[in-house]
Amino acid sequence: MKTIGMISDRVRWDEKALIEAAKRKNIKLVLIDGKDIFLEATGNFDRIPEADIYLQRMVSTFKGLYITKILESKGKPVVNSYAVSSVCADKLLTTLALRKAGIPSPRTFVAFDVDAALDILEELGYPAIIKPVFGSWGRLIAPLKDPQSAKAILESRESMGALYQIYYIQEFVDKRNNRDIRSFVIGDKVVAAIYRIAGQDEWRTNTALGGKAELCPVTPEIEDLSLKAARALGEGVYGVDILETSNSMLVNEVNHTMEYHTTVPLTGVDIPGMLIDYCLEIVK
Repeated sequence: MKTIGMISDRVRWDEKALIEAAKRKNIKLVLIDGKDIFLEATGNFDRIPEADIYLQRMVSTFKGLYITKILESKGKPVVNSYAVSSVCADKLLTTLALRKAGIPSPRTFVAFDVDAALDILEELGYPAIIKPVFGSWGRLIAPLKDPQSAKAILESRESMGALYQIYYIQEFVDKRNNRDIRSFVIGDKVVAAIYRIAGQDEWRTNTALGGKAELCPVTPEIEDLSLKAARALGEGVYGVDILETSNSMLVNEVNHTMEYHTTVPLTGVDIPGMLIDYCLEIVK
């Protein structure tokens, strides 16, 4: 029997569902607390349970990336791989990968100085959006509504550390019905999709910020765009964020440690079970 090692630093609904799915399928899944392990970069004196494949579920982006890279250097397969995760974790690298593949996405600029960022906004126009290149759950994403507020927000990030002085600025997309789409890709299949509708007095659709989920049919357009985005990054499992406009769809972000605690009860799709099956296919 193959063993899956699930590495996490927090056992949320999503991880509990994976544990239950493994039990239903009679698959051995070892729960590994990322806080308890250590790995030798120069040899093989490691403290981590042995497994045939590891499923990386760390909430901490950088810890997850380093764990994945070291395990892969020792010949251990990890879902998702470091090559995939390192691009998805970085919004700029994701944007570049999507552009290279010809996938439509919001117009995006990057600057490294406040004055240069303000010059971008003169070209792009107001309102616009600023995002940290690393981050999730909508944190530190802010609207830039006019030159005065933009300057204040940009200057405030000057004191927040080097990563926040990389000014990743996107056009403001007028989303249809104040919603976006999250589709779920496992290998070569789009298994489910939901609408995420922004809460009252909020433009961000993240469910962590009060966004409401509704069932979204997987149309041919959603399926095609989601699979193209996944292929642009490589084999893996993804949550793909799609923005609808009045006449097109744009890929906004691609997530490598997808959450599905809202999607599974809403759609009835067994995403945790499919993730278990996918890991077993990788090690066959």
